[in-house]
Amino acid sequence: VRERERERARERERERLDEGCGGTRGGEMVAKKALLVGNNYPGTKAELKGCINDVFIMKDILMRVKGFEEESIKILIDTDSSYEQPTGENIRRELAKMCKEAEPGDYIFMHFSGHGTQVPGMEEDDFKNEAICPTDMNLIVDDDLRDIANACKEGVNFTLLTDCCHSGGMLDHREIRITGDKKKDPDAVPPEYAGRELPIESVCSILSQQLGKLVEPHGVRGALSEKYGAAASKFAVGMWENYSGKKMNSKQKQQIGAFLTSCFAKLGVDGDNQHNASAGAGGSGGGSGGSAADKPPRPANVPSEIGILITGCQGHETSADVRAGGTAYGALTKNIEKALEKNPNANFYELVHLARDGLAEGGFTQNPCLECSEENARLPFICPSV
Repeated sequence: VRERERERARERERERLDEGCGGTRGGEMVAKKALLVGNNYPGTKAELKGCINDVFIMKDILMRVKGFEEESIKILIDTDSSYEQPTGENIRRELAKMCKEAEPGDYIFMHFSGHGTQVPGMEEDDFKNEAICPTDMNLIVDDDLRDIANACKEGVNFTLLTDCCHSGGMLDHREIRITGDKKKDPDAVPPEYAGRELPIESVCSILSQQLGKLVEPHGVRGALSEKYGAAASKFAVGMWENYSGKKMNSKQKQQIGAFLTSCFAKLGVDGDNQHNASAGAGGSGGGSGGSAADKPPRPANVPSEIGILITGCQGHETSADVRAGGTAYGALTKNIEKALEKNPNANFYELVHLARDGLAEGGFTQNPCLECSEENARLPFICPSV
């Protein structure tokens, strides 16, 4: 089976190389489009420093190494009002547009730089949904991304790169095992950095400021619905009951209760005050936002041949927002840039391996992951280089 997958990968790579960057598809030019999203969250407790720089590092890679035209690259950043803001609504709209318009043979790419988080979700084995945090905290959960990616036609080459924490499993693809020893320098000390993980309690704090009232972890669903209305993620606002419309059974309630207790403990709210804190949430603590029957069905898994995900780190690790020598950047994005300097034609597997080596040499403990089919892992990163 592995040999057949490798042979299919070689065939697809030959086809992609035949098309090339700027090649043709049935006599028409093959399109290459990108969406680059940078969130520094200026003026908030979640503020980062390197995410906007990541966007322009990646823009340079796309144009210089991969042959993208500037007009085919959409940029959303939150530090310059001359650009569209990376709100949840804008990110979902631009990604959906790119996926729907892509034709077989096209190359489409999304790079997200910012915070990741986890929000409660009864349909997950661990009762948590991975989510990325737009600048306005209108969360985009893994089901949003699967729903959008499923609009891709067969034969579209879609790459998603998330330089943040908690982004594993976004497309529900298998993780490719990266083998071999890392080139770690035992004496390396990483530069100053902050983590790109936003605990759910911090999301609540920001939403509380926006709404002018207390939002607890169990009230995120209602808060998003109240704040953003129709612009909120249809999946993020419908997470407390499972998507079949059934009520939680006693075991599920017990498990979610334990999860909430841990969240309250981190907030400094003891068990005796949890009920009062919920009651004081002014509506959002009650989990408003529609009945279970109104909740959308969970999207189908993205077909294995569509979509390749590179994550910032493993689930128990932290993606670094580095501040070094007067500049700032994401450790993953910077080491992808360095990896492509070494091997501009690296395939996905080789690129992630080189990035892991670079991170280890720099003293970082994060390990980016590759999630896709074995076949796609052997294809050139994004598209053939120019």
